[in-house]
Amino acid sequence: MKIIPFKSPTSREIDEAADTLKNGGLVGLPTETCYGMGVDATNAAAVARLLKFKGGRENKAISIAVADKTMAERYVDLTETAENLYQTLLPGPVTVISQSQGHVVKALESEDGTLGIRIPNYPAVLELIKKLGKPITATSANTSGKKPPYSLAEWQRYTSIKKQQLVALWLDAGRLAHQLPSTLVDTRLNDLTVLRQGEVEIPKASYQFGSFTEAETQRLGEQIMSSYRHELAFRPVIIALQGELGTGKTQMAKGVARALGIKTTIPSPTYTIVREYPHKKRQLQGRMYHIDTWRLPDTEELWTLGLESMMQPGNVIVIEWVQKMSQLVKKLKHRARVIWVDIQTKTPQTRTIRWWTNN
Repeated sequence: MKIIPFKSPTSREIDEAADTLKNGGLVGLPTETCYGMGVDATNAAAVARLLKFKGGRENKAISIAVADKTMAERYVDLTETAENLYQTLLPGPVTVISQSQGHVVKALESEDGTLGIRIPNYPAVLELIKKLGKPITATSANTSGKKPPYSLAEWQRYTSIKKQQLVALWLDAGRLAHQLPSTLVDTRLNDLTVLRQGEVEIPKASYQFGSFTEAETQRLGEQIMSSYRHELAFRPVIIALQGELGTGKTQMAKGVARALGIKTTIPSPTYTIVREYPHKKRQLQGRMYHIDTWRLPDTEELWTLGLESMMQPGNVIVIEWVQKMSQLVKKLKHRARVIWVDIQTKTPQTRTIRWWTNN
């Protein structure tokens, strides 16, 4: 591994780093958070080498770094909310998740086709990306399970010799200041969902959308579930649906099922109070329980139906007419991610869907 100084790099040093990336090499580089590991995000062999270095990724997505919004638009679809974040918070320690256009190595995308984008607030790295003319990966330089490095010496201490030998070049800017990781924001719903609060504080809020068709309601359900599906690895998710008859609660449930990879048709559970659907998608598996509380006289009946046994990691519990059981569900927020969805009919053709999470 070659080491070159990068506190105030010359054009020659930036050229050398760009050539290394063009040739498929792994490059350790400074960012405004910690040292990262960059490769050409469009080079399959380079990305495979990066994944070998990182180890233990288990199909986790890897963000990319671009030089500016114009470059980002070549790789992802930007919603109005994403456009606003690019204008107000970038460059900076914010990762904006958008729908990928499929122009980077697929292993970098999430399983639902999203891609995280960063514009580093580090002028020398921006110059490097511009010189390369392509995005680079924006993942920390530590291997799986190790602490993010803030200096070359720290990286070498926690990285095996075998792993170090996979790296072609290290851009050494000295010891970096300790910063929180980037704030992770999902903008696909044309409103933001903070998946990880980092250095940049973005307040939680509720989100409201106008929906006009059953297909749009299903699509929103799919996107909401996709945003929180990663949490199933360590806790259940409850989708609490409230709204009058015919507003689209079951359409929302169908979208949730689609996000989980469930192919079975999802009917209204009105005459069968609980329906159960196994799901398995890559490394995550469990069951989706579709519950209609309309005919339940009180909350105790929900326990009788086995709610306690449903509260396991991997499981998704979709409850229609939750307004009857809202106090019970509120008590479960320390055991599960609870996503509240309120659907209101505005006209026979339109409805407003508001959703929020308070845990």
